[in-house]
Amino acid sequence: MLAYTDFIILFLLGSMGAFLSGFLGVGGGIVYIPILDYFLGKLGFSDDNLVKAILANSLFTIIFSGSVSSYKQYKLGNFYPREILYTAITGMVTAVLMTMLIKSGTWYSKSVFNYVFASMLLVIALRMFFAAVQTSNTGDAIKPSGYYVTGFFAGIITAMSGLGGGVIMTPAFTDVLKLDIKKASAISNGVIPFFAVAVGILNLSTPSTQTVSSWQVGYIVFPVVIPMILSTFLFAPLGVVTSQKANQNVIRMVFATFVSIVFIKTLLAIIQQYQ
Repeated sequence: MLAYTDFIILFLLGSMGAFLSGFLGVGGGIVYIPILDYFLGKLGFSDDNLVKAILANSLFTIIFSGSVSSYKQYKLGNFYPREILYTAITGMVTAVLMTMLIKSGTWYSKSVFNYVFASMLLVIALRMFFAAVQTSNTGDAIKPSGYYVTGFFAGIITAMSGLGGGVIMTPAFTDVLKLDIKKASAISNGVIPFFAVAVGILNLSTPSTQTVSSWQVGYIVFPVVIPMILSTFLFAPLGVVTSQKANQNVIRMVFATFVSIVFIKTLLAIIQQYQ
């Protein structure tokens, strides 16, 4: 059972994820994953089911953080429907297929998840810290295939990490397609809800093999996600507005710093497995 203080903590920590969702275009999963790891484990999910629950609840929360952030981008005139659609088409397919594969067995354990999660975060942090800021590109000359390929891999990462895909899309858009990081963030924010909704529907309709709450549908535990969802309506728009005013280098450094923090936390969890 969760205490009243747990709901307050979930709201406060969720607000950080919501702000980053808007500021960096990552969906907020960088913050949501460690939070869910702790609270879902506290509720009693076993190792075989914990990863499935973390992924399901993270992506369910990202439906709201990503949608609110994307709507704010639209209101600010920073919305790119063509690029969003191209990226979302392939990503939704791969996200759903990979989610089905994960749910089909017990091969994707907590230890495997930690290795995948940590490896991905390390690569992204190094790229964002050390890659030079590229000359701004409007994206008009970029072929749809660039967005299709990005979406394809982002969908797989979404299903395997629960991050929403933003951690792969934003670096890919800036470092490979050479987009301005603010446009990259806006496109990422627009794509993330499509991924999250597709996987969220699957998670809600798939029965869980373990029940830890009477307010649970599939692997979605509503007492855990609702406080975080509420925080998105306040802090995700704030993140978007702040991002539009910030310097590109500042955005990259904030992105890399938070990724590094989560990487260190995940690395410590891996080390504890062997103690």
